[in-house]
Amino acid sequence: MSLKKVIIVPDVYDKSTWAEADVDDVLLYLHDQFAPNFPKNARIYHNDIAQSRDVTPENVQQIETLKHLDGRFYVVIYPAYDPFTIAYLIVVAIMAAYSVYTIMTMPKPAAQAAGSSNNELANRTNQARLNGRIPDIFGRVRSYCDLIAQAYSIYIDGIEIEECLMCIGRGYYQILDMRDGETDVANIAGTSVSVYDPFTSIIGEPIYRVGDEFTEFPKYVKKSDSINGQTIERPNNAVLESSNVWFESPNLIKSTGIDFTQYFAATDRVGLSGAIYGIADVNLTGQIMITESKTVIIESTTNIDNPNLFKGLLLTGALVDIVTTAGTPPVSETNTRDVSGQFVVSGVSKTVISGGFHYEIVLSSPELINANWDFVNDDYTITAGAVLNKNSNSISLDDTYTINSLTSNTIALVNPSAINDEWDKLLTLPDQSTSGQDVLVRFDQVSSKYVGWFNFDMPEAEQAVFNFFFPNGLFYQDSKGGVWEEGITVVIEIQSINSDGDPVGAITTINQDIRANNKSQFGRTVYVDLPINGSFRFRLSRTTGTQTGKTQDTCKIKNVYGMAESNIDNYGNVTVVRSRTAATDGALSLKERKLNCLVNRKLPLDGTGALQVTRSAAQALIYNALDDHVGRRSESEIDIAQINAEIEKVNTYFSSSIMSEFNYTIDDDNLSFEEIAGMIASAAFCEPYRFGSLLRLKFEQPQDNSVLLFNHRNKVPKTEKRTYTFGVQKDYDGVELEYTSDEDDARIKYTVPEGITLKNPLKITTSGIRNEAQAKVRAWREWNKLKYKYVSCEFEALDESELLIRNDRILVADNTLVSTQDGEVDTVDGLTLHTSQPCNFETGFMYYAYFQLPDASVDMIQCSAGPDDYSMTLARAPLLPLVVESDRYVKTLYSLVKADEREKQAFMLEELTPQTQMTNTLKASNYDARFYERDHDFI
Repeated sequence: MSLKKVIIVPDVYDKSTWAEADVDDVLLYLHDQFAPNFPKNARIYHNDIAQSRDVTPENVQQIETLKHLDGRFYVVIYPAYDPFTIAYLIVVAIMAAYSVYTIMTMPKPAAQAAGSSNNELANRTNQARLNGRIPDIFGRVRSYCDLIAQAYSIYIDGIEIEECLMCIGRGYYQILDMRDGETDVANIAGTSVSVYDPFTSIIGEPIYRVGDEFTEFPKYVKKSDSINGQTIERPNNAVLESSNVWFESPNLIKSTGIDFTQYFAATDRVGLSGAIYGIADVNLTGQIMITESKTVIIESTTNIDNPNLFKGLLLTGALVDIVTTAGTPPVSETNTRDVSGQFVVSGVSKTVISGGFHYEIVLSSPELINANWDFVNDDYTITAGAVLNKNSNSISLDDTYTINSLTSNTIALVNPSAINDEWDKLLTLPDQSTSGQDVLVRFDQVSSKYVGWFNFDMPEAEQAVFNFFFPNGLFYQDSKGGVWEEGITVVIEIQSINSDGDPVGAITTINQDIRANNKSQFGRTVYVDLPINGSFRFRLSRTTGTQTGKTQDTCKIKNVYGMAESNIDNYGNVTVVRSRTAATDGALSLKERKLNCLVNRKLPLDGTGALQVTRSAAQALIYNALDDHVGRRSESEIDIAQINAEIEKVNTYFSSSIMSEFNYTIDDDNLSFEEIAGMIASAAFCEPYRFGSLLRLKFEQPQDNSVLLFNHRNKVPKTEKRTYTFGVQKDYDGVELEYTSDEDDARIKYTVPEGITLKNPLKITTSGIRNEAQAKVRAWREWNKLKYKYVSCEFEALDESELLIRNDRILVADNTLVSTQDGEVDTVDGLTLHTSQPCNFETGFMYYAYFQLPDASVDMIQCSAGPDDYSMTLARAPLLPLVVESDRYVKTLYSLVKADEREKQAFMLEELTPQTQMTNTLKASNYDARFYERDHDFI
């Protein structure tokens, strides 16, 4: 079979970016190149790049067709935002689809690693964020450092010492303070913290230090998840398993061939497992449906006799995508709920169907077991585990009992039915006994306990480290009140395991003596060098039972670690924090880790210059655009001078630089650069957009003039729709905006209007705002827009609309009315203009005309009636010559209005969506200067 050539084309206009490969299987090669997801904006062409050669599969049949094609295949990856090409300068808003509300209240994706604690609203702690994005902090933020290695504790002189390796984020930072919770670490005895710049040795010179220096590399450590503070007790191996036993009412266990007296004695407590007789549980497989009426419907090939005898249903992994619809117009929302649990069954009905059986299982008040059942609002088909259990004819005698007396073949228990009422069911069996039923039953002497065996998977392990904890101290007190030294011997057994988790080699046993005269809690760390480096299993016990009364020797296992040497000198472009904390009353004391520091990001000036401490949104945007992991733009694609100039406009307008700050931790690896650019710009009251290939900013401020004029000449006929609102949208009675205080890092909710209790506010959680003035101006702008927006329009406009950016002021003639006067200028004779449409001037009214000028601005001029019905006379000359030549692409457009109706045509663009190759759908609402009336009240 001949090879096929695949050419991947990232940029169809730049052949230097193309990559070729000769392959046997085109689909397998594309899977290897693009897994896990083939780009949504990519197309596959066969032999030539042409629409008629598009073979991108849309279904299984087309995939099969593609498999059998030979020749050459082009995989063209189109840009997500394809720039339009027209004869004049082009401006395309890269955030047209993102409203201020969307950017500021953007939800986190559901399936992703945990977010940085910096952005949490409460309970901020140091945490490991496995597979999470390294935080990118901009501006000034209180950083709760992320763990980048396993934190571990050891005991020195009985005191717990915890060592952590953490990171603040990518890049360089100014460290302003260091706290544990609310307390300065300098005031916590035994605490040492050092902060290291990127590309700096973590045993080198720190940029910030409190306490002792760190002169050794931290250990490479893994922690056993199996240890949770178990008590170390004396072991007893008296465990018995046998199928030669049966149970008789009211309290007897009998056997053949077993001498119970070799294993147990009177008053011993015995645990039974596997003593289940009668009807076994049934695992149902097949299609499962849950209903709003609290019924589970299962179609299965399993035939169950008397299914109505089952009184329990165990659902596992029962995840339901519940759809709710609300609002006007209706908006659907999907939330995943887990409805798993052990439920009470009130009845089961069985119906024979083709190929199997249909079971309807009615649950009794499942919402009392799992509250998520209250959200089930329809019938949903799911995939889950389902087990019918608790059959009324089955008998389960598993539990823990006390032995009253015993002989070689009989055990008499102390009133077992008081512990497990299933013993009463023995009365229904022949001879009131389970004799003749072959069941393997396990007997455990309850006082027999090892901690382990536990497998520990760490191929690099060189040591096993055990932290033993004595919560009541370790001592002996005599009858006269004297306190004396006491000791115990803990037994550590270690054995190597292979890659399958199976034990190999000999068991190593360590008897570790621990002695103390200490009435307070303390701990001891025991280090065990592994006989063979690698994964291992362990178990723990002691040589004597735990004593009570005059001797206190309760011993618990607090932590078990696998440990190896590490020689990692630095962590690249990351600011690293090392901490060592003693568990004194003033420090850790076994509480949650809350080490935090106030930091200010250092960024290279304009992306490439010297590092400087900055909170500027402009510098954050430029840095992200140039970042190889985020924007991946070059300097030639960023209008750095314009971005800085636009931010200076913000500072000048507000007379303060705090209004153009961006202070936030970007930690979401699902955020695109476009979304990040929108967040940064929004915090500074701006919009990002492209001017040709250049990234730019536009400041949203009061606009005295409009950018473009739209009338019937540049609208697609019959596409205009207008909506009038009476009252505030969605009956909002205010705005509730949440931001972070720059003074004490508290989350603050600011509501407008002030002084009233809001019942239905628009809720906004900001990203990047950390000062009061910035937050209040944002809140008032949003509230004023809600108050003063009363008309919305939507229409399809011709291609000059591509010049627009969101929030641009535009003029829109109301072409839903017959009386609208608009058109284009045919000729100019001095100050007299001849028009394409009649101009009607009513006596007693003053008129103004709006003209679309060739520099993308609109001129408004007072005018009066001309010499005929198709003309008007201007009170002054236009700012620029009007375009009337017949060979031009479009002539000057005009709109004629009465003086008192001038503002009715002023709109603010909210959304621009490409409709066809030559048209765009515009959505806009009325423009009102009162949107900005509180802009200068809080500076």
